Amino acid sequence: MYDFPPFRPPSEAGSYLIRVVRGCNWNRCAFCAMYKGLRFELRRKEDVLRDIDRISNYFPHSRTAFLGDSNPLIHPDIVEIVEYLKKKRPEIDRITAYARIKTISKMPEERLRALKDAGLTRLHMGLESGDREVLKLVSKGIEPEDAIEAGKKATKYFEVTYYIMTGLGGRERSRKHAINTAEVINRAKPTFVRVRNLTVIEGTPIENMIGREITLLDAMGQLEELRTLIERIKVETFFTCDHVSNYLFTRSGAIFYGVHGKLPDERESMLEQIEDTMKTVEVLEKSGERVLTSNDMYKLGLITL
Repeated sequence: MYDFPPFRPPSEAGSYLIRVVRGCNWNRCAFCAMYKGLRFELRRKEDVLRDIDRISNYFPHSRTAFLGDSNPLIHPDIVEIVEYLKKKRPEIDRITAYARIKTISKMPEERLRALKDAGLTRLHMGLESGDREVLKLVSKGIEPEDAIEAGKKATKYFEVTYYIMTGLGGRERSRKHAINTAEVINRAKPTFVRVRNLTVIEGTPIENMIGREITLLDAMGQLEELRTLIERIKVETFFTCDHVSNYLFTRSGAIFYGVHGKLPDERESMLEQIEDTMKTVEVLEKSGERVLTSNDMYKLGLITL
């Protein structure tokens, strides 16, 4: 049996998937349903290496590989695992992994350098928000300073993706959430910023906050927050809304697929696209047609996450 990671970033759709750990060693984020009910454990090194030996039995030829589940860099044998993967599959030129910001902020640089030398090339890390109040509200387990430190350290050795979540502070904290998130991005300087809009999954702790601590953003609020983020991010990074949670819909189909581009070079074209969509939303809503967010679509059973 080959043990596949149950989740991977969209950008790893064509990658070899290698499961180094099962579950999440934090697993307390209020918005996340990914590993709930799954006890965290480190897989035996021998089992991981066996899976690497069998990659060609399960995957078409690829030049990329992804290490799962949520925080495989805490595995004591991770350097050896990466080295073995690179040796056994020399066609691979990109090896990526999820990593917790707290883990990277505390990891000695010698360890990061060893991982780079072994062949690790990219880290995917969940920032979600740069606002201290929002991070505490959703039990993220990090402070803004952790994210800044992790970014500064990791970008010396790897490409770095920071995931951020529009709507996570609700309508109540929207502008503050966007401004402070942009400030952390400006100081951490990740290679990529990937946006997900808060979509409340049934059974997650955040479900009980909706209507109390958090008022979900409507379509216009989602666009306004996205606009503020793009206006405030000043560093060079690739900004992308590469997930269905960013889409906006009418009964005729999607009218907005997010924005994508290099900052700061493509800032104005991205802002123009947002402004045009805001005008469209305003016209539609004045005519009585409601524009649906990912939360609306999820509740209707029309999208899955």
